[in-house]
Amino acid sequence: MRTNNNEEKIAAPLPAWRKGLYFSLMLSIASALVIFFLNLDDDTLHSLYRVRPQYLVLALLVLFLLGVIEGLRIREISKDVSGKAISFARAAQVYLFTFFFAQVTPLALGEWPAHIYALNRHGLTLGQSSAATVIRSFFTKLIFALFAGFFMIFTRGRLTDSFLNHIFRYAFIITILNVCFFLLLLARPNLLEMFAQKISHLSFLKKYLWQTKQGDRLFLYIQRELHRFKNATRSISRYHSASIFYIFLLTVAYWLCYFSIAPVLLLGLNVEFPFWTALIWQLMVFMVIAYLPIPGGSGVTEFGLATLFNVFVPSSVLGIFILAWRFYTYYLLLFWGGITALGQLAQQGK
Repeated sequence: MRTNNNEEKIAAPLPAWRKGLYFSLMLSIASALVIFFLNLDDDTLHSLYRVRPQYLVLALLVLFLLGVIEGLRIREISKDVSGKAISFARAAQVYLFTFFFAQVTPLALGEWPAHIYALNRHGLTLGQSSAATVIRSFFTKLIFALFAGFFMIFTRGRLTDSFLNHIFRYAFIITILNVCFFLLLLARPNLLEMFAQKISHLSFLKKYLWQTKQGDRLFLYIQRELHRFKNATRSISRYHSASIFYIFLLTVAYWLCYFSIAPVLLLGLNVEFPFWTALIWQLMVFMVIAYLPIPGGSGVTEFGLATLFNVFVPSSVLGIFILAWRFYTYYLLLFWGGITALGQLAQQGK
């Protein structure tokens, strides 16, 4: 359902993304190819002949399941904060649209604006879209923190002997701080209104902004959307305990599926591996690249994963595995996200 009130739309264009897309893709493909050729030997061709195609199909099914799960999660969050149930198809589009802009901007800075923008186009107000975005990020960071904390306790803080273990500890601390920050926003959303009031009393803003007709209108709009943000976060926290648990389960399911793609591909390549170790190492890499100023974590993701997985993946297969894993978890999603983004932006231009 799309609102007819132009004031409810976000007029500002999304950040420029083309350079980020080209840089991310080129760096990722180059890194994956370097790993492939560095590990190319006489057994590599044999390994390709012995690939079990049923597992490649299974990986595609898992990828499709990711879209279903995340579509359900976005739909549930949106319904709780706004009282409006956007269609599953639109929720899946929001996921792909958000994934695309998250991957082509440094530090995934495009993720939040893209998610807010997409939900706003599907009928949620700016305040409701912002609340849904904070809630989605909170659950994602919470799951990462819980998984990481459990694995650190289980392995006594030594997830790997690599230097990545030390970097991971810092990423874990930052993730915990993010969880606390999001929890504060959700528990005390009125703090944003108080902050806006403080800002509005700054002398230079009073003189150049608030004392104009446009400035007054802008301030009233911000106040209204902050009030909607507060109502949206309070609505889900007070009245939707069953829904909160459902969103939590969907978040767990999404990341378990995402991290299961690597084990599925390894089975297709006839590689024996410890399943939980494969999950732990992917979690480490993803927690680290979340705080690197490289679009999509390109380069670091490929070499980081190759460094960890070479412990039990033969060198003749390692390059194939990294190329296949990146193809499923990045290139395919980026392609469909790009198609969705171009469609959305084309509609905006009409």
